[in-house]
Order: sequence, then C-alpha cells, then structure tokens
Amino acid sequence: MIVRTDAVVLHAFDYGETSRIVRLLTRPHGVIGVIARGARRPTSTFGSTLQPMSYLQAVYYHRAGRGLQTLKETSHVVRFRRLTSDIDRVTLGLRVLEVTRAVIEEGEAHPLALDLVVRTLEHLDEAEANAANAVPWFQLHLAALLGFAPDVRREDVEALGDDGGRLLLQSGTVLPAGAEASAIGLAASADGVPASRAALRAFAILARTGLDTAGRMRLAPDVRREVEGLVDAFARVHFETTYPERVRGVADQLDAALGRNEDM
Repeated sequence: MIVRTDAVVLHAFDYGETSRIVRLLTRPHGVIGVIARGARRPTSTFGSTLQPMSYLQAVYYHRAGRGLQTLKETSHVVRFRRLTSDIDRVTLGLRVLEVTRAVIEEGEAHPLALDLVVRTLEHLDEAEANAANAVPWFQLHLAALLGFAPDVRREDVEALGDDGGRLLLQSGTVLPAGAEASAIGLAASADGVPASRAALRAFAILARTGLDTAGRMRLAPDVRREVEGLVDAFARVHFETTYPERVRGVADQLDAALGRNEDM
C-alpha cells in the first residue's frame, strides 16, 4: 500500500554505502522506520528532508508486519530555518524528538501527538524569547495526550504562600505547604516533591495553558531549573524507565563548558 502523509523526522542514520534509515512520526502509522535508498547519493531527490526535526510530506510503501518500510519520496512542508541553525534551538528541538521517540509506541497511530510535535517545533523556530518554555510545556501536554494529565487545581495554586508547597507526582497536584493530601480528597502520599511558589505556579501555567501563553513566562534561571526538574520527575513516574535524559545531559555539559547560566 502506498501512503502519503505529513511526518516529522525523529532520527536518521546512514545505512550501507548510499542509503539512510529514518525514524518518522507519521499521521496514520505513528512512529515507523523507513529506508531511503540512495539518499546519500549527490543526485538524490531526498535532499535535506531527512534531517532530524524536518517537517515533511512523505510517500512510502507500507506493508503491515514489516519492521522497515520503503520511503519513496519526500518534500518539505515547512522549513525551520532558525531551529536547525541556532545551537540553543537545536538542543531544545532534539529534546522534543528524544522524548517523543521514547514514549510514543511504534506502529500506533497518534495524529494528535504529531500535531503537538509540529506545534512545538514551530514555536521553537519562531519564538523571539523564552523559547525554552516550549520543552516542559510539550512534555506535560504529551503526557496529557497519553492519559497522564496533571491534576492542577486553580484554588490550590492560588493558596500557595511564600514557603511554596509540594508537587504530588502520581496525580500532578500542587499542594500548598502545610496542606494534607487527604484534605483535598487525595490519598496520603509520600511522592510529594517540595518546590518554591514560583516553580509550582510555573508548572501549573505550563500544564493548563496554550503554548503562546506559556511562552510569555519569563523565568529566572534557578526557577527554570526547578520547573524542569518537576516536569522530569512527573514524567519519569508515569513513563518509568523509558524516559530519556541524554539530550538534556549534553545540553548541561555544553552550558557548563561555555559558562552559561541563562536560558533562552
């Protein structure tokens, strides 16, 4: 069967002398592996479409039960100019791809996940400031798509005082300092992560608002690190050992080497 669909390139590597194997997030089949024969030849029509983070129109031969499909042709849907040339944006985009590859089951259609990935990459390419907000926003909204939406309640966030509170990892509930889980109808739990008021409020905004709103938040570097830690901890509980850390580790090493402590 010949399939034509939009897709995002999640990963690619050379195969043999002239070909590439590519991992795509597609609309009808979710994450699939395809082989692009002759992609590395100078005369190949695939061009730059097979680079990670490319948003493309793909045509491939699909056979159920086959581990590797055959890619026939591709063309760009949108070219992300800044996303693929600015090192900070590249790192953020690769983090989005890394998380997607880890948590989306191969071969299962998930068109909403594709829409979410594309929306996030578009924002990373276009944002003039606070681009890094897109990654924890993406993580929380992808978790929601997969059935793990944080149970953030407005009244709990408004009740946060200067001494902060806790994030309950199983439910994603914000618990003000001194409050008991049982008081808000939750079972007592030891999974609460203590956090500052600023970080918990930012977590709530990322979980409950659209990307345009989340992208307007300006976070101090220490608050950003705290928020990212909360989001990672929440995601790790629900995705268990599948949750990846490689790209973030590389980014931290790069920041340390360059002596940077400010995020985009």
